[in-house]
Amino acid sequence: MNPTVLAPSPPGSPVRMLCFHHAGGGASAFASWPRALGPRWQPLGVRLPGRETRLHEARITRHEALLDRLDDDLGPLLDAPYLLYGHSLGGLVAYAFAGRQARRGRPPLAVLVGACPPPHVVPALALTGDTDDRRLLAELSRLGGLPAEVLSRAGLLRRTLDVIRDDLRLAKSLRTACHDRLAVPLFAFAGDRDPVAGPATMLGWARYTTGPFHCHEVPAGHFFHTDPDFLALLRTHLARLPTGSPRTFPESSTDHREAQ
Repeated sequence: MNPTVLAPSPPGSPVRMLCFHHAGGGASAFASWPRALGPRWQPLGVRLPGRETRLHEARITRHEALLDRLDDDLGPLLDAPYLLYGHSLGGLVAYAFAGRQARRGRPPLAVLVGACPPPHVVPALALTGDTDDRRLLAELSRLGGLPAEVLSRAGLLRRTLDVIRDDLRLAKSLRTACHDRLAVPLFAFAGDRDPVAGPATMLGWARYTTGPFHCHEVPAGHFFHTDPDFLALLRTHLARLPTGSPRTFPESSTDHREAQ
């Protein structure tokens, strides 16, 4: 079993959908996706080093090292058409990974990003790996990103904050990386109550593709990727996508907001 993904991809699987988690998160954030999205898609939650079953591995804070590791870990899964989804920090990871794979001649069918300001936008919270504990906890609590179980256990909270700090350093590195325009469809999802990446901010992703672009508004805050209503919207949207070569998509760019 590949330790990088939440579940192995079975023989004769449907289209693979590699899913990248938020800062401080793990592949388990996408545990409900396979059942919710149905048999046409095979969501594979990607766990970055330093968490869950990869807790013994050193966390990565530089984008070059991350992309090299993802090449090694995920390369065998790119032998058939695939999609990428990234939430918050994961949106930056998905975009950077898509750019590298496109340069190597194996682009994804499409890139989907949720709750992630585009690379050129300074996040409203402006948290960094050096933000003090008090402010970091306050902002994460405001976003709803710390479960009660974590807050009630000092040791677990300390480890979680350490992971988040390194993930914030990784996000900074990803934002300063080369900003290529992808030649595949790019779809953005924005919570209408998200103080970090609301609909107006997420529209900024339009500049990162020469293909079709759509921004979908979700009635939610920042962490909407486990909400049943969002997964129903995602399933409806995915049903419209072809599952062959990226070249089956129209090349002209469009820009739409769809309130759901």
